[in-house]
Amino acid sequence: MVDRQVCPMAFQFRHLVALLTLFLPLSLRAEAPFSFATTPGKLPKNVVPVSYDIRLKPNIEKRAFTGSETVALDVRQPTKTITLNANAIAIASAKILGSNSQVGQAATIKIDASQQIATLTFQKEIAPGAYQVSLEFSGTINQSGQGLFYATYQEETSGTGKTMLGTQMEANDARRLFPCWDEPVFRAKFRLTTTVPANFTAISNMPVERETNTPEGKEVHFGETPPMPSYLVVFCAGELDAIYSETDGVKIGIITTKGKAETGRYALESAAKILHYYDEYFGIKYPLPKLDLIAVPGGFGGAMENWGGIVFYEDILLFDPAKSSEQTKEAIFGVTAHEMAHQWFGDLVTMAWWDNLWLNEGFASWMGTKCSDHFNPQWQVWLRANAAKQRAMATDALSSTHPIQQPVKTESEADSAFDEITYLKGQSFLRMLESYLGEGDFRAGIRRYMQTHKFSNSTTADLWNALGEASKKPVAGLAASWTELPGLPLVSMNSAEAGLTATQERFTVHQKNPKPLEWKIPIAYRDIALGASTAASVFLLEQKSATLPNVQPALNVKLNVDDVGYYRVAYDSAHFEKLLASSAQLPPADKVNLLSDTWALVEADRKPISDYLKLAETFREDNSLVLWEQITATLTFIDFLYIGNKERPAFQAYARSLLKPVFERVGWDPKPNEETARGLLRVCLITTLGDFADQDVIAAARKRFQKFLADPKTLSPDLRPSVLDVVGRYADQKTWETLHALGLKTKSIEEKGIFYNAMAGALEPDLAKETLPLSLTDELPASRATELVNHVSNSGEQPGLAWEFAQGQRKQLDPKLDSLGKIRFAPNVMRGFSEAKRATELEVYARKNLPSDAKSEIGKAAEEIRFKADLKARLLPEIAKWIPAKTASAGSR
Repeated sequence: MVDRQVCPMAFQFRHLVALLTLFLPLSLRAEAPFSFATTPGKLPKNVVPVSYDIRLKPNIEKRAFTGSETVALDVRQPTKTITLNANAIAIASAKILGSNSQVGQAATIKIDASQQIATLTFQKEIAPGAYQVSLEFSGTINQSGQGLFYATYQEETSGTGKTMLGTQMEANDARRLFPCWDEPVFRAKFRLTTTVPANFTAISNMPVERETNTPEGKEVHFGETPPMPSYLVVFCAGELDAIYSETDGVKIGIITTKGKAETGRYALESAAKILHYYDEYFGIKYPLPKLDLIAVPGGFGGAMENWGGIVFYEDILLFDPAKSSEQTKEAIFGVTAHEMAHQWFGDLVTMAWWDNLWLNEGFASWMGTKCSDHFNPQWQVWLRANAAKQRAMATDALSSTHPIQQPVKTESEADSAFDEITYLKGQSFLRMLESYLGEGDFRAGIRRYMQTHKFSNSTTADLWNALGEASKKPVAGLAASWTELPGLPLVSMNSAEAGLTATQERFTVHQKNPKPLEWKIPIAYRDIALGASTAASVFLLEQKSATLPNVQPALNVKLNVDDVGYYRVAYDSAHFEKLLASSAQLPPADKVNLLSDTWALVEADRKPISDYLKLAETFREDNSLVLWEQITATLTFIDFLYIGNKERPAFQAYARSLLKPVFERVGWDPKPNEETARGLLRVCLITTLGDFADQDVIAAARKRFQKFLADPKTLSPDLRPSVLDVVGRYADQKTWETLHALGLKTKSIEEKGIFYNAMAGALEPDLAKETLPLSLTDELPASRATELVNHVSNSGEQPGLAWEFAQGQRKQLDPKLDSLGKIRFAPNVMRGFSEAKRATELEVYARKNLPSDAKSEIGKAAEEIRFKADLKARLLPEIAKWIPAKTASAGSR
């Protein structure tokens, strides 16, 4: 799926101990291989579910459902109680079934709402053996993606208002749909039967076995699943269309609302390629008879890897060639590859507990990116994955970071684990490890891991064992520091008479007295003069400092070649100047790596901003997409710090002087046989130059918008998001109303999002005040409606208005938020600020209003705000000195 105190010391002795521990390295824990008995969790393991037979009857008009289930049990110890999960559902009855005198007992039912636990108590003790427990229950169909949810939409062909049902169970919401053992270690088989309106199509994990017409509607019986955790159960229903294909004996379907099936053609073709690729890579065929990819027009905003029935928010699955951009196509393939990777990583083999979530999400991110790059070299996927790695590294440098394997005490804390560390650091580390072990040995280890743990659970130790056995290398000893410790290393390279030395330390930003840490770092390096065609040398840095083998001090060596490693590099001044002078000779991956590290060192107050800007200046004649994506992202971040500062126009003028020549080479219109990357660069530059108030770009965007209003075909789908963003940013009342009318009119969820995002980006405060209340209406799906508030805060540069609105309308916004949204909404709105007092305000608000599992997100957001405040005070005066000096230097040439 896609992204979740120090106690006061009583005695001075404790203060002293705490102080001393700041200077002691953190120790690594020795994780054990998977064991059901020792896996963490809240539920006892004396009663284990074997299979569920579930019957559901949704009432769409009442937004409610009733249900019953019979659960086959393995009672392993004598007991009078059965404990399972239930949340926001009522259990009307429960009784034990079996073949002896203990059967037929009705249970006393007690539900602890705060713990989401249902306890069934029986008068007679139940002896060990096989039993069944039957339960009757009822619950609510939710507006947000928690358990069973509804999505309202306009039908494509008729424009009539319709409703579709869907489910979102991960991490802990299966218990909102039916009572269950809702922890990932309790794998069981599931058989679903549902009654839906006669004109509905119902979808679940397995194929339909039979359908029966009844007075209450159509009764649909699905086949039984393999053993799997409860969070993978899926149920969707509505007036649906579908298209199908078959690959490796598996029926693949794209399921959509009426009239949209053909826009799933690209996803269907992609899924067929991806499935075969994964069958071959893993050496284990996809084990279910069908795989449906289901487009839902609301309820939640991402995608979920339910086994055999992946659910997608509509605009990341459907591609309309007349309306969808190349960026949409790239997103569809990438998300599909990620979710289909989960059919192995997560579904076939499931992490035992949420502290190992990265085994699901980090692996799916890495595998999805690998697959996307394999089939789509035109997108330069791995090269541009630098941006994702930088996002993880930025968080990892803060004190609020956490290890990849982070402690998760209870399932209520699991949502906070779905973040950039789990996904993106996990992906980045796996890429580095694959590079170090070699693709062949790495793949052999993955196959061994899959074969050993299929239809079961695992821990990270199981993975290290499999990779170690395949590669004959001590993988566990190398990998432990990367997954069990927080943070990332900085490798400093210095010249000495004996050669070039590499010294490691913990890389931090905005931290005081961070704990010292050490890693085992595979360092890839190369003399620039040898060229990119020469294989890199690899050296494993296993201690604090070492001399690079077989390297003379005079060589112009670059570390972390090909940008595969997850570490920062700092060069001494003389060596940095050598790299600066020869930067044009570097391949794109090394250029962007050098830029990224230099900027990070500026953030950490280890380098002046002039070093970064001088390096960026050397690439003025370069047309590399990944290079300018990094530079525009950095300049945009700096520009954000200037909000409200009278010197902002001067900085924006400098930024335009750097970007405008590149855009003039690229132009507004594509050239014949143009590379895909050039088109993506065009979009990036239009958006950024628009943000930097380039009057030529603004005027041209407005002109194209007027032509679009007369004839939409005049504006290519690739340019629509960027042109509309520019138009919306500088909109007046009339333009805002035009965008609103377009958003109301279109039935395309993708188009609707583009129009409303453009409205939310308006810089005019009065327009922001008109946009914010739209989040309370039904004009957008619930998950997208709340995002309007974030867009106003960040893209529209109106965090004060957005935060005031978010607090005042909390009761109306909260039902639209899913479990992840509830812990992230407030911190995301507040990320629009760069004043330290706002961080304190967020922390105070969170203590009074947010659940305890929001603590991690609040901590990260508050630290980011304080960091931006400090960086602003330090950086802006440096830039104010550098720009005039640069301008004078350019004028004198």
